[in-house]
Amino acid sequence: MVFTEDTIGEFFEKQVERYADKEFIVYPDRDLRFTYREFNERVNLLAKGLLSIGIGKGDHVGIWATNVPDWLTFLFATAKIGAVLVTVNTAYKSHELEYVMKQSDMKAIAIIDGFRDVDYVQTLYELVPELRTHERGHLRSERFPELRSVIYIGAQKHRGMYNTNELMLLGKHVPDTELRAVMSTLKNTDVINMQYT
Repeated sequence: MVFTEDTIGEFFEKQVERYADKEFIVYPDRDLRFTYREFNERVNLLAKGLLSIGIGKGDHVGIWATNVPDWLTFLFATAKIGAVLVTVNTAYKSHELEYVMKQSDMKAIAIIDGFRDVDYVQTLYELVPELRTHERGHLRSERFPELRSVIYIGAQKHRGMYNTNELMLLGKHVPDTELRAVMSTLKNTDVINMQYT
């Protein structure tokens, strides 16, 4: 592989042009397959959905999830808009998540149901009780002043949270030109990932 001066988004789109109808990702346990083109369309919808809720260049977006298909979607979507994906260890307990959310100044966090003995949804409701009373996208948390949105990875609805399907629907209303304009401001030296170990 030749390294380029491209951003991750630009590099991926060149691969989409080259391998459009070839399989990019396969999850046999979920009977799920995406070609490069299909996956890129999904990434773009999520990227535009994130833009529609106020996530942009330099914003920190946490992801607290196991190896689910949308983990990769979030990786590429945040890279395309210049947001920083903050990867959260799946084994973290409440106090560890609290530290990461505060220290990283998360503006949004995407979560799954949970992993092993940790219920991620319940943990977020305990750490951010305002989720139960604030309108989605307009969260004002005393404990996490930067946090504006919580995103549930999946179709299920939870009070105060977007789900990925809703974000992608919102993304349909954002013109492709808006995403292209954001992508044109990015450089390959921009930070796109923050990892906590």
